[in-house]
Amino acid sequence: MPKTRRINWDVLRVLAVLAVVLQHATHAGPNVHPEIGEPLFTVSLEMGASSLVVISAFFACASLAKGDRAWFLRNRLARLLPAYAVAACLTYWVLVHLAPEGWSHLEPRDLVLNILMLQNWLPDVRLVDFSYWTLPVQLTGFVAGALLASRVRGRALPALLWALVLGPLVMREWIGEPGLLKLLYDGLGAHRAQLFAMGVGVWLWSRERLGNRHLTALLITALGAQYLHSDNLEGTAALGVVLVGVCAAAAGPDWDVAPLRALATPIRWLAGISYGVYLVHQEIGYVVMERLTPWGPAVQLAAFLATAVLLGWALTALVERPAHRLLTASHRPALARWLLVVGLRAQSHLGNVGTRPSRPLPSPRPVSQPITSAAPPLITGASLPAPAGNSQVR
Repeated sequence: MPKTRRINWDVLRVLAVLAVVLQHATHAGPNVHPEIGEPLFTVSLEMGASSLVVISAFFACASLAKGDRAWFLRNRLARLLPAYAVAACLTYWVLVHLAPEGWSHLEPRDLVLNILMLQNWLPDVRLVDFSYWTLPVQLTGFVAGALLASRVRGRALPALLWALVLGPLVMREWIGEPGLLKLLYDGLGAHRAQLFAMGVGVWLWSRERLGNRHLTALLITALGAQYLHSDNLEGTAALGVVLVGVCAAAAGPDWDVAPLRALATPIRWLAGISYGVYLVHQEIGYVVMERLTPWGPAVQLAAFLATAVLLGWALTALVERPAHRLLTASHRPALARWLLVVGLRAQSHLGNVGTRPSRPLPSPRPVSQPITSAAPPLITGASLPAPAGNSQVR
């Protein structure tokens, strides 16, 4: 991987986050909360979060290739978890104290279990923000990558990628009554595994460890799996277009062209705060739009975008970066290790919960993906009815 920052990856990140934000502001939000009013225009493609997961998997491989698995895991989790915890608390406070009556029935227990990333494992836990479905998925991927990096090599690695794509499809046919297999399938987000296979496959191909035909077959099959899991043809096709861009960024030259050079500074700045924007834009943005309903859709959309950028910047500057520096400082390894182990141990208790991770009936709210967005995990089997009076199916 080149040592200098390439603008092509920043462009992909910004476009992916923009797709998520616009889909929520113009499609998901007005459908879930009709009182917001008709949008100025509609962006219904649901592929932004999935694109971010693919890109995240690609760069996880690049980091793991350096050989220090402990450093990789500490670095990733130190950047991921503190900002997520603060964003969840902020979103919870806004929904409880500022949202219109009936929009949310969150309780303190929901917040705690969301912060611990146990929401996919417990049937009665309400999601603080539907965008957060990507966080447990990425955590699982990072931990699995760190554990397998030195153990799966050579021909076993492509075989693992195919298992990630095909395995969950087979498991879906076996899962019937609630049990351990269903608990693991739903809780670990096995139906998202093909996204990691895409990112890892592109990285192997960029390092000339996977041939062109092999990568093509893998990506086409993975897109097929994405469609089967999501039942969203348009979103899957859009993700395929993004994959072309990911391949071009991975193996081709940097996109050093005049229009991008002119916009390089804002593109890099937005890419730098993209994680923060993703964490705070959705539910808080809906509340902002509802307050501005009398001003019309143009003002609502502008306020939604401005709020996302402003809060995303604040979260990045005041929480994500300082926390990352603190937890990865060489003279504080014990503190970082303790904080990260606590989070991983919380995840390790999931198998002892003894409950099935069922979800309410499919939400009427469209999702920004079938990692990145408004959707709770896809669940097999029977489901529970939605809580009465709750505008968000939790």
